[in-house]
Amino acid sequence: MARTSERPIHPIAAAIAQVAEGLWGALRARLPRQLLRPADVIAEGYTLHSAYAIGVLFVLYSAIAIVFSDLFIFQWTGPMPWEPGGLDLRKLDFLLPAIWMFMSALLCWRIVPQRDLMRAFVGFVGGLLIESWGTVTVLWHYYTAERPPLWILPAWPIAALAIDRIAWFLDKALPALSARWTALIWWVSLPPFVAWMTAFVLPTGHDWATQLAFVGMLMVLALPKDHREDVCIFWGGAMLGWFLEYWGTSRHCWTYYTREIPPMQAVLAHGFASVAFARGAWGLQRIWDRLKRQVPTPDQVPT
Repeated sequence: MARTSERPIHPIAAAIAQVAEGLWGALRARLPRQLLRPADVIAEGYTLHSAYAIGVLFVLYSAIAIVFSDLFIFQWTGPMPWEPGGLDLRKLDFLLPAIWMFMSALLCWRIVPQRDLMRAFVGFVGGLLIESWGTVTVLWHYYTAERPPLWILPAWPIAALAIDRIAWFLDKALPALSARWTALIWWVSLPPFVAWMTAFVLPTGHDWATQLAFVGMLMVLALPKDHREDVCIFWGGAMLGWFLEYWGTSRHCWTYYTREIPPMQAVLAHGFASVAFARGAWGLQRIWDRLKRQVPTPDQVPT
């Protein structure tokens, strides 16, 4: 795990980094030679910033588990887990922990603090707006009947950053294409989705929130864009979105009005929302840069 600066390191972050370096060294020694280079590229993305991120995620997940303990704790009607016959691994749901571990590992990789904080902030605000729109118009509802449930909101910034990392992998893995071909893929991906999504939400088209959502989708298409980046984010978001939506709808944590498990429009919507978050983060960065230019530096302050 590489160091990112010479500033003092918090003891907890240093301990996490030391454990990670030891585990990585033991794992690397057992990897086949042909996997060493890709593994090193991935390992180089984990820095001391990653150790801080792990600490933040631990606090966040612990707080969610404590505050919303009634959603996660249930009464055992049979033998306790440590008693014979009390724990049947075949009945445990491993998909959700696997998804969260995957997203957390991606979030902690290639961290750029200012950029990621802006993307996370936009993801949180965007997630709040999306969840409020969907649950108020009853396009989908949660088993708790909350509109929206507060415990779902932290998933949005985490997923936004995880999709950002998936998009990076796709950009590196996909072959270089001419601008014309890249634009063509963009045109057959995003605008058709907007049309399909519009048809999906049409039953609530009379609602002002749905009308604003439609205007927002058009704005995402119209704003300045990098076609290749958009395509990678869109399809990367759809890849992660399928697992999230499949888990949520098949376990009836949330249910769409179509009762599909899951509706493909919702799967692709994760990708489009991530493109919208990228636009929002881009705009927020421009505003931040402009404000920084207006604030005088110490050497510019008159004495």
